[in-house]
Amino acid sequence: MPDWLGAELLPWHSCLQESNPMINNQAPAVPNSIGWLVVVLLLVNMLPTTASAQPFSGDINRWVAQDTLAPPEPGAILFTGSSSIRRYEQLTRDFADYHVIQRGFGGSQFEDLVGYADEIVLPYRPAAIVVWEGTNDINAGESAAEVVADYEAFVAKVHSSLPGTPIFYLGIMPTPGRFACCETRNTEANTAIAARAANNPALHYIDLPAAFRALSPPTGPDFNALFVDNIHLNRAGYDLWTSLIRPQLMAVVPPNKEFSPNPLSPRPGVRLLFDFGPSNPQDGDATVGPDVRGNHWNNWHAAEGGIAVNAGERITNLVDTTGAATGINLTITGGFATNGKLQGGLLQADPALLGDFAVATATQDYFFSSADNRVGGGNDDRPGGFMLEGLDPERQYEFRFFGSRAVSSLRTTEYRVYGQNTGVAKLVTSGPGISAAGTGAGNDDEIALVSGIRPDGYGQIFVDLTLLRGDFAYLNAMEMRVLEVPEPASLGTLGWLGVLLAAPLFGGRGL
Repeated sequence: MPDWLGAELLPWHSCLQESNPMINNQAPAVPNSIGWLVVVLLLVNMLPTTASAQPFSGDINRWVAQDTLAPPEPGAILFTGSSSIRRYEQLTRDFADYHVIQRGFGGSQFEDLVGYADEIVLPYRPAAIVVWEGTNDINAGESAAEVVADYEAFVAKVHSSLPGTPIFYLGIMPTPGRFACCETRNTEANTAIAARAANNPALHYIDLPAAFRALSPPTGPDFNALFVDNIHLNRAGYDLWTSLIRPQLMAVVPPNKEFSPNPLSPRPGVRLLFDFGPSNPQDGDATVGPDVRGNHWNNWHAAEGGIAVNAGERITNLVDTTGAATGINLTITGGFATNGKLQGGLLQADPALLGDFAVATATQDYFFSSADNRVGGGNDDRPGGFMLEGLDPERQYEFRFFGSRAVSSLRTTEYRVYGQNTGVAKLVTSGPGISAAGTGAGNDDEIALVSGIRPDGYGQIFVDLTLLRGDFAYLNAMEMRVLEVPEPASLGTLGWLGVLLAAPLFGGRGL
């Protein structure tokens, strides 16, 4: 079968060497961070040797290592497939009342998913599986019969280990860039798979193609309004996906998430600090606690600059600034890329300007996103978002975001925070003369503030980054604080005017 050449738009970073993942080195249960590094290196070395030489092995191995350290609970809804699953940032908000596992790896074909089922499907023992595969296969020249055969192989693989597990297949929909080459074979494959689903109570076909064909592809304006490029959906397109997937899923598997109070949930006044970025010596460093002001930090898994952080990756049991465990988890919902020291990170931070953020290891590196939800814009391949769970729905939380990269073009990031209410703030991170002294091209004094956010009924808050101007949106460091007392929700950028938005929620997400 053909390889990934010609597949669904591959991540621009995919040719870079990927490093092995490592657990957050600030977990208080293991005071010696070197011990964690050794544990994860051993875990990665124990992965099947055949996987290490295969396409997507970097993505798969990171998930496997993180799953080994903190196994997901059985019974989640597994969304898996190629890049349209990986880019589905709003997935966890749209299905906030479900336990969700997101395992999308861009450019994949059905045979790749079958090949990795032992690593990223079967171990989760999901309550149901939602699959998006086949479009890359057809585009690479496969026949409809080959796609159907791969679908049957996937079903057989799953049901041989997990009999009766519901499998929802998302029909291959038309796209602007593949309509001419592929629509006939798409329809043939969809028809055959739908027929198999009609005769098996464990199989379900979700007719995405009918909804998209009703919008007059490939030239209809309403059809094209759902895409951010010739292949991939924008946020309105994903809204349509959700409206089609959710009712069919609910008819088979009712919402399966219940709020469970977190016994370690931080009390008012407690703060958590986050250092986002790589940790190889050339590009960045983890912030080791206690820092010079006595604060402990949460760091991402060890990674090199330029490496992708994919949706579904996570760190668990975050610590507060005293180093105490909080029982709070952070899961990536929209992927990022990483960079730092050699690419404009803030190397010298002034405590008089940034307070507790003024730790060089926290400001010198960063996560960045390319999402702006516009055709011909930033390329939404790295949507940039995450969720925090284990929070108290009865409390309010405040978020402070710091983003900076010294470059000659003006760049502005929007930070949008969703819970029972929604807040938004923006921050100029880059551009000529934006420093406090007016001579530097990187932000060194401004912090975006979102305050008064209540978690949804399941104790979850979602954070989304969007680039408003320029090429990339940045996040170097973040603070989350539990507010002392209920207070009027306020929002903005320190030194800016902000607006707090109230929004009705659907599955935890403002529409």
